[in-house]
Amino acid sequence: MSETASPPISVTRAPASPPPPQPVPRVTSTDLARTSEYSILGLSRGLDQSIIRERRRGFTVMVFAIATVIAALYTIEQYLYRRVVGEPVALARLVPAQLIFTYAWALLTPLVMYGAKRFPVWGAARRINWLVQFGAMVGFVVVHVTLFCIATVAIDQQLHLTDLPGTIGRALLAWSVFDAIVFCALVTVHQAAVYYRVSKDRTVRASQLEARLAQAQLQMLRMQLQPHFLFNTLHSISALMHKDVRRADSMIAALSDLLRMSLQNIGAQEVPLQSELDFLQRYVEIMQLRFGDRLNVTMDVEPEVRDARVPNLFLQPLVENSFRHGFGDLGQGSIAIAVRREGDMLHCEVIDNGRGLRPGHKEGVGFSSARQRLAHLYGDRHTFSVHGAPGEGVRVTMAIPFNPTQRMAAD
Repeated sequence: MSETASPPISVTRAPASPPPPQPVPRVTSTDLARTSEYSILGLSRGLDQSIIRERRRGFTVMVFAIATVIAALYTIEQYLYRRVVGEPVALARLVPAQLIFTYAWALLTPLVMYGAKRFPVWGAARRINWLVQFGAMVGFVVVHVTLFCIATVAIDQQLHLTDLPGTIGRALLAWSVFDAIVFCALVTVHQAAVYYRVSKDRTVRASQLEARLAQAQLQMLRMQLQPHFLFNTLHSISALMHKDVRRADSMIAALSDLLRMSLQNIGAQEVPLQSELDFLQRYVEIMQLRFGDRLNVTMDVEPEVRDARVPNLFLQPLVENSFRHGFGDLGQGSIAIAVRREGDMLHCEVIDNGRGLRPGHKEGVGFSSARQRLAHLYGDRHTFSVHGAPGEGVRVTMAIPFNPTQRMAAD
């Protein structure tokens, strides 16, 4: 496999600039969830009508169920209190009155919710909204008391229509403050539910945006790989065609396999380690066909970790970085790749004996992109470090959660 007149790793002709990656869709303020677009039932626009109807039914049942529970508690409290003070009252008279009282709240709740959505008093609320809500609170108290008194006069045989004004007046004095508290509670519940839905929607949108960003970074890595590597490989094939046809043919076959494998996992963020190793093996074969015995690559991979899930296209950029920056201008070098399991973590090392890192070294696109991808996929459950000194090579270490491929289908 040796070649006495092999070209150096860094060719003199500048490779073509990689095409720009697909831009991540920019999310504007109009795309984000806004409080005014939501009600307690969810997003006001764009939501399936069957979902809205289902939520309305559930909301109605919930409101009247809560009203029934409150009426039952009021009934028990009033019944026991009347017996203690020596003024017992029949449940047949007490229960309807309490149900009317709480069900009147339930009937007015949708109007309160609509007003809370139309004139919000939190966030970027205007002063006019507070005035509107204060007027709505007064109206809520008057309407609730009036409905309660009309129903009470209608079903109570001891009361007459002429007693209605006095009944309303006494009820307003007795229940105004409590009804005002109920109104404020309904507005608060509406706003809390809206903020919950907005927060949940923004979390989903942010997750989708992160996924698009990770996908764009992966695509960028592929696009960076193809121009530089493909140009150099084709250059080597062209040089070998007139010297060693068999090696040129082997390089073409290996390049074909590599390009085919690069298309198999498009869009996948994680792949089995064995798939990543196969892809890396084809890449190394091409490099060894180009540079012969001057290039030495060893792989030490434990058998039990070959089915582990790893980030797609994460080993090849690290190895290529050693080729291009570690000893590209030295003409020779060696790279050692080791993958092992320690507990519930998968550890990977890529070590070269190249020229190392210069003082004040700053990470390039490859390492920074690898950090961002690992942070997106694994959060805090990963480590990634780069160490090296001038003339002592570079050691790249990474640790991610160990997850066998069989769990991928279960997830």
